[in-house]
Amino acid sequence: MGLFDLFKKKENLLKKKITVILTLQVSKQDINISEFAGFKIVSCHDILQKFNYRSSIESHEKKLEYISEEIIHSKNNILICDLKVSITSFDTLTEMLKPHQLTINKILVPNESKRNKKLAEGQEAYRNHSRWLHFYPGEIEDIYREFEAKIKSLKTRYENTETEILEI
Repeated sequence: MGLFDLFKKKENLLKKKITVILTLQVSKQDINISEFAGFKIVSCHDILQKFNYRSSIESHEKKLEYISEEIIHSKNNILICDLKVSITSFDTLTEMLKPHQLTINKILVPNESKRNKKLAEGQEAYRNHSRWLHFYPGEIEDIYREFEAKIKSLKTRYENTETEILEI
């Protein structure tokens, strides 16, 4: 192994020490940027746009590949905002990152206050515009309960792992 190879190997090892933070339905505007100094902060939408992802043509798996590529090629700590994916998608991303010695360090989710506010806003919109919305009565509440269950399941699934689930 030559000097160049040793340098590249050391460079790769140093590169892999980045912190990876993902958010589940937390937008870039809801992030306190000062808490994440030194992080590359990017929205999931911007990543997909960069790779010209088209959901009508490309698979969900391709979407996850683009997200993982952005993480793998990041030279800095990275925070990706506003992921709207399933719990199994986090598992898939974890597996895609493993060969590169990367882990998802944290997944940020909206805190209870923000979730309740969103529920109240949805209920208000339904009361004011139900004749134009294609929601059945109680659908707003069902969506809220599904998201609550998703967060609970996420916390349970990652309870004894390197990935921390935090409400912000």
